[in-house]
Amino acid sequence: MSPDESRIESNPSMSSDDESPNGVENELSNSMESSMQPRLLVHPENSVAYVTVSDPVQVNEGIAGRKFTMYRVNYDPPPPPADGSSSSDAILSYATSVNRRYSDFSWLYERLHKERPGAIVPPLPDKQSVSRFSEVFIEGRRFHLEIFLRRVVCNPELKDTECLLVFLGGGDDEFKKAKKDGSFGSGKANVEAANEVASDEPYQPFDPEMAPGAHYNSQHDYNKLIDKVEGELSTKKAGIKKWIKERKTSLKGTMVRSPDDAIFDEITNYISALEMGLKRIDTQTSSLIRRDKDVSTCMLEFGLGCDALCHIDDEINGVIGEGDDTTSSTGIGQTFRQMGKTADEISKLSYEYYEKELSCFREPLRDHLKMIHAVKIALQKRHNRRVTYSTCINAVESKKASVHKYKITPGKEGKSVDAAASLARAEATLIVAKQNYEECSQRALREVDRFRRENASYMYATMLEFAKVQKEHHDKMNNAWGALVPQLEGFDASDSGLRGKSFVEASAAASKNDSNVGREVEAVTTDVQIMAMPSYPPPPEPTSNGMESSVLNEAVRYRTVDPLPTEE
Repeated sequence: MSPDESRIESNPSMSSDDESPNGVENELSNSMESSMQPRLLVHPENSVAYVTVSDPVQVNEGIAGRKFTMYRVNYDPPPPPADGSSSSDAILSYATSVNRRYSDFSWLYERLHKERPGAIVPPLPDKQSVSRFSEVFIEGRRFHLEIFLRRVVCNPELKDTECLLVFLGGGDDEFKKAKKDGSFGSGKANVEAANEVASDEPYQPFDPEMAPGAHYNSQHDYNKLIDKVEGELSTKKAGIKKWIKERKTSLKGTMVRSPDDAIFDEITNYISALEMGLKRIDTQTSSLIRRDKDVSTCMLEFGLGCDALCHIDDEINGVIGEGDDTTSSTGIGQTFRQMGKTADEISKLSYEYYEKELSCFREPLRDHLKMIHAVKIALQKRHNRRVTYSTCINAVESKKASVHKYKITPGKEGKSVDAAASLARAEATLIVAKQNYEECSQRALREVDRFRRENASYMYATMLEFAKVQKEHHDKMNNAWGALVPQLEGFDASDSGLRGKSFVEASAAASKNDSNVGREVEAVTTDVQIMAMPSYPPPPEPTSNGMESSVLNEAVRYRTVDPLPTEE
């Protein structure tokens, strides 16, 4: 594997370990608490509903009790076409139901790359180390694993791979054997996969003493183990040598040229420009979504402040009405009361809008960025085949020169026989490398064309959904504010004059009768204290950790004389 490919494929979803660290839950996981799933495209014509991932169950493995989540993968063959044609999307003729864990999906992801280099393999859901057994995270992973599997099944380049067939229909023993040594099926696909493993995997010395069960009951067992170790070492060494030769070819720039190189250069530029533009949109979208969430929080606090002012005016004017009794207050107090109600409604609408933006736009946009990353991996696979093909051409030219040199050098005619045999092997390898390169190039071209067709449909649907969400939200906002304006216009602020005694009247009454000064002053003081010190708590300070949906669901809640609830 070249360093460029290592960089591109450094996706944490490709690791075979079930629960390796990958960060914390994103905002989508939090929004799933309201049962909203991101609207991700599976296939423009077919939703592939006959492939499902369901029933996540936590399992404890081994004595140590290492936990992981097992999913039920069901495959129900689709019905035959209604027109009676023989063509069908079924990859298996029978229904299957198997249990698979995340590492099994990761194995399928890697095997698809090895069996069909140049194909666009859809991305796996990311890993995380925090709250990986929470219901929100498990449901989100189940949903994305189902999307991954459906995309694989409806991909014409991947639907007939041997690894997919054994993943969907293989029994436990068969699948474990396939995962362990890849011993399923036969043919060129396995040869290519073996060659790629030898090329991609770094050399790791093998210590027989550290091997599991390294206790030999007989000399035969010992010799058998030694043969196995030598075979593994020779394979890994061959892979290291191959990688070094290909690296030299890449650095020297002695790459073979083909008629479609200009096309692939154009494709590479197109994918890079598309990725750059979508990343720019994603950055701005994230800012917009954060703003909408802040608006929801601020409107909730604004409503609390209006409600507090309403109670102040009511108590000063001696209003006895409680709760939602809006007929008991007039003028500025009623204005604050109606403004608080509208603020509550706007707060709820803003939070719903925030969730819809996550589900309908931000997450589909990021999913599309992941698909672009998958396209880049497919193009990198084609580049690797090109490097291998170029290396084989250079090797054949070098061996031809060696054969000619031995033939014309006196005393070295015998070495020419060995050199000729080595040349014959190099030429056979060259034929296979050329075939693999051409096959991978054509597959990559077909996949890019398919990606462009689906990309147009995908982005059109995403932008249309985003526009509809914008229109729907702003219509609701306009209706809410529009309903408030005539209510406020119907109020008379001058009607909020003091009911009962004013402060001046209270002072005059206190000075009328000197004999009753003490009693009157005490009464007036009591009245002033009651008016100046309302019996309700002030509104809570704005919270810094955002607003939970549970608070919003109870936003219209301060129409009574009960103390205002505080946010948790």
